[in-house]
Amino acid sequence: MLFRFLVLVMLVVVTSGCSWLGKKDERKYISDIGTLTVRTASDEPLGLDHRDVIRSYKSYLEVSTDPELRVRVAHRIAGLKLQWDEIRMDQFGDDILAMVEEDREMAEASIGDYEALLELYPDRIDNDTIYYQLAKAYSLAGRQNQAIAVLEELTERYPESIYYLEAQFRLGRMLYNVNDFEASESRFTQVVEFGPEGNPYYLDAQYFRGWALFKQNRLEDSLLSFTEMIDEHFPDDETLMAADGAELEVLNDTLRIMALMFDYLGDWNEIARFYDEHGTRYFEYRIYAELSNQYYEKKYYKSSASTLRAFVDRFPDDDRAPLYYRRLISGYEKAGYPMLRRKHKEIFIERFGVGSPYWETHGEEVRTLITVALGDYIWDLATFAHGWGQQTKSARDKRERLEQAAGWYREYIRSFPKAPDAVKAHFLLAEISYEIGNYDDARNNYEIVAYQYPFYENAAEAGYAALLAYNKYKPTPEEEARWRQLTVASAKRFVLEFPQDERRGTVLVNTAEMLLADEYYGQALTTARLAQESGVELPPRYSYGASLVQGHSAFELGKFEEAEAALLAASEYSELNRKQRADLRQKSAAAIYKQGEAAQEENPEEAVAQWLRLAEVVPESDLRENAEYDAATLLMQVEDFERAEKVLLGFRENHPNSKFADDIRSKLIIAYEGQGEWRQAAFELKSISDSGTDDEEKRIAAFQSAEYFEKAEDYDNAIVMYRRYAHTYKRPFDPAIEAHYKLDQIYAKLGEEDKRRFWLDKIISLHSRAGDDKTDRSRYLASKAAFELGEFDRRRFDEIEISLPLAKSIVRKNNAMQGALKRYTQAVEMEVLEFTTPATFHIGDMYAKFSRGLMESERPAGMDELEEEEYTFLLEDQAFPLEEAAIDIHQTNISRTYDGLYDEWVKKSFRSMARLMPGQYDKQEKAVTYVDQIR
Repeated sequence: MLFRFLVLVMLVVVTSGCSWLGKKDERKYISDIGTLTVRTASDEPLGLDHRDVIRSYKSYLEVSTDPELRVRVAHRIAGLKLQWDEIRMDQFGDDILAMVEEDREMAEASIGDYEALLELYPDRIDNDTIYYQLAKAYSLAGRQNQAIAVLEELTERYPESIYYLEAQFRLGRMLYNVNDFEASESRFTQVVEFGPEGNPYYLDAQYFRGWALFKQNRLEDSLLSFTEMIDEHFPDDETLMAADGAELEVLNDTLRIMALMFDYLGDWNEIARFYDEHGTRYFEYRIYAELSNQYYEKKYYKSSASTLRAFVDRFPDDDRAPLYYRRLISGYEKAGYPMLRRKHKEIFIERFGVGSPYWETHGEEVRTLITVALGDYIWDLATFAHGWGQQTKSARDKRERLEQAAGWYREYIRSFPKAPDAVKAHFLLAEISYEIGNYDDARNNYEIVAYQYPFYENAAEAGYAALLAYNKYKPTPEEEARWRQLTVASAKRFVLEFPQDERRGTVLVNTAEMLLADEYYGQALTTARLAQESGVELPPRYSYGASLVQGHSAFELGKFEEAEAALLAASEYSELNRKQRADLRQKSAAAIYKQGEAAQEENPEEAVAQWLRLAEVVPESDLRENAEYDAATLLMQVEDFERAEKVLLGFRENHPNSKFADDIRSKLIIAYEGQGEWRQAAFELKSISDSGTDDEEKRIAAFQSAEYFEKAEDYDNAIVMYRRYAHTYKRPFDPAIEAHYKLDQIYAKLGEEDKRRFWLDKIISLHSRAGDDKTDRSRYLASKAAFELGEFDRRRFDEIEISLPLAKSIVRKNNAMQGALKRYTQAVEMEVLEFTTPATFHIGDMYAKFSRGLMESERPAGMDELEEEEYTFLLEDQAFPLEEAAIDIHQTNISRTYDGLYDEWVKKSFRSMARLMPGQYDKQEKAVTYVDQIR
């Protein structure tokens, strides 16, 4: 029992010093304020259950008689219940319903125990601890109002309690949470007024007091409270910059809310007003920066920039002023305000640039910070104005912008004369000066670039540009001689300094042009050649100038080949107008024509080549027509018809209305004939036939055209022209009938029988009506035509077979034979031996074939032997006379042997007779009579 009592006493002693809130220096901020959860660290050295210990304490109370110990044990029982409640709440978190009934009873029991202790012992000197624990129990139970009331009573009754400061601070927090900001401020003020000594809540109380004032909309008081806090805890920039951890968080949040309040009061100007009233503070730069950042995050870009500028205006000599102004410019740049960005770059340069009062009063460290931005800003402004000036179309605006750019380039050179890119500034300044007509300044800066910075990439360019500036400058009469000397000196210096520069030849060109103008052709030509042979490519303007001088000088000196090449090269210059280019090309053509004339006597081939080349080189020249005509004429003279043809054709195509047109056609026909190009010649003749004015010439051209088409085997065109002639020209008779005959021959080649029949009939008809114009040729052609027509019918006769019914087939076959007999007879009657014997043979042969055909024809079906025999007798009666006629006609043909005629057809008649009547030839008179009967 004694041991149990000692254990209980030790537990009371060990646990009586437990703190409600743990570490007192842990800082909380407005965002952290919520339901107050307080936990007492466990002091149980043994693994005992709280409920076991509580039961032990209760057992002690049952036997104890010591009043003091009974109070302490009762106090301890309440504390253990509270501690158990904290542990269970930690275990279940917000899920209070999950706590068992016993747990809930114990939580309420702890509050009841504390209240009972206070009721039983209201005047004990250590009741401050009871109030402290009771407030914590209320807070854990979520009964904030009771907790506040208990803490208020604690602070009122026990101002000397060790819990006093903490209780005031917690009251301030709790009152803030229930939006009683005025009471909250009062509690925090009491904590602050206690002073920093032994006060772990001092800084936090100052911080929360500022917030409580802010929540009451007492912005000025809040700002002053925060300002005093910073003054006290961060007295200088060194301590402010050294802040870290919880202090840094408090500091940053304080600056943030201060910046926000200044915005609520109006804008950035409120910062200066406030601190003018309450005294300037070193840390104002942080407030300006914070407010600027807040504006920027809200995309109030101009307000952000104005805030930064307000700082610079308020502290113009501050070391941070250039930095803040750079931030201002950077903000505009990121926000996409180019005009404002450039405007403030100009202000930056004016306020902080080299030679400014700010620059002169600050040391190297600050100047270094300025220099980086300064160079960038000046260069940006210069290049922007330069680019704008180059793009604008208004002459006035262009000059204004370029002058601005020139001013900035000068500022850059003044500010950074030894900078690596100072030479570039000189060069661009020279370019602008040249462009706006300030040639004296341009040549000065160009020469600085060229001869003070010889390794600069544009040094040679600058040296050459200086020469151009010299040429552009218009000196007064008094200055002229000196200026000319300066120009020459600069040119010599350029050539010496840049011996490999391609533009050194331009000086030679300028000299050559002056010599040409003075008509010193020899010297001008030599100088122009030197410029062309300088080993580098001249710029277009000077290449043109050199070629122009060379061309005109060479022409005047009779060097036409050189003149041609140079003048053509000059004509390619892009800046020439139409008339200038045309004049140069015309003179080039004249040089070519002159070359042809020079070669005509001794070298006709070369002359032709030159004249023809003129058309290729200067096709639009007025001399082209004469040159091509002269070339064609010379080719015809030397009988080079192939080349002459090409020239003549080209001439006609290029000069359709030339005065030489008729002569060209005549020459072209001769050229075609000379080459055997009959078809082309035929077309030329056809053209005469189509469009000529002389009828006889048209007639001859038509026939000759047809002949040439035929020679070229262009039968379609030959037919057209022969038909035109046959229909149009009946006289003279000989070519007329020849045209008919030609049509027959062409159609024969083409296998067009019907068209042949037409023209064969026309030959016979034309011959029969010719009267005294008949000739042996016409008789021959007529006889041949009749024979050919007979051949058509004979072939048709051979194709017809005698078949049932005999009446139809015999009639058709007989009609074909009669047609052939008619034409063969016509041929024989014209007494052309070539066609007499074959015509006679074919007549006899047709009779023989007709006879055999009858005998070999198909017999009708269904006849008996007697009927068939009678049918055969009837056929024999029909066939026999035909066979007899065949014998008579062949004998007539054979009889021509007596006249010494023994050709192929007579031989064929002999062979036919050998089949028809071997060894018998004594019926000639009878045959003649029978033939006449058949016809």
